[in-house]
Amino acid sequence: MSLVTTLVDDKSPLIQYDSGFNPGIAADDTSADRYFRGTSQRSNVVGSVAKFSFDGTAVWIYGAKRSNYGNYTVTLDNTSSVYNGEANPDEFQQVLFTQGGLTQGPHTVSLTNTGPTPGSWFDIDMVAWQTEFTGTQLETEAIDDTDSRFQYPNAAWNTNPTSAILNLFNNGTGQFPTTSSSSTSVADATVTLTFTVTESVSIFGTVGPNNGPYSVSLDSGQATQYNATTYMTLYEVVLYHTDNLGPGQHQLTLTNLP
Repeated sequence: MSLVTTLVDDKSPLIQYDSGFNPGIAADDTSADRYFRGTSQRSNVVGSVAKFSFDGTAVWIYGAKRSNYGNYTVTLDNTSSVYNGEANPDEFQQVLFTQGGLTQGPHTVSLTNTGPTPGSWFDIDMVAWQTEFTGTQLETEAIDDTDSRFQYPNAAWNTNPTSAILNLFNNGTGQFPTTSSSSTSVADATVTLTFTVTESVSIFGTVGPNNGPYSVSLDSGQATQYNATTYMTLYEVVLYHTDNLGPGQHQLTLTNLP
């Protein structure tokens, strides 16, 4: 048995935020640089919700505890607990919630700003989860976007990321991308990655103000939609991740949505 930990920043499209969340930026927060990668998503709207799903046996959620922060509720697979995020002096990159001993498989976590005072803050810095694999020897491979296993079916893709809506770097379990990239601003443009793996796969790319929604389909299954729009451009961001694929050949199809 092997255990692998996956960490994603708050700007990853894998975390979904409602309209009550906004980016923590240096213009509004002199302590913004104390967060992981200098970013966070925060809310002072009671009832605002962030959620994400993972496949694993343990989960960690990180954020800040500060003097003007209030309560937040964490719901893991329909079981809810209330916590307090207030601290003085401020504390950063703190574990806001953790749970281990879960059954290996899919789980969903939601975090809600529960005030109770209107204007009480709450933020998310990053999340991590641990996945259990049956094999004792794990191997990783990074596949660059120029590899022939990436198939770009038309001329909608180019190597200029400045106007990208969907921008891909490469794929791998636990590997960061190289400096090359492929991007598109054409609606419904697709790219397909065919690969052989027994455990997991991650897609890395950029998020930013010029990026937009996209969908990912695994092995011709139902597509899942994500949104790569953020207030600032960030690289080496996890755009997609899945675990426990099983042995054999698999295929990922990413589509740039209008």
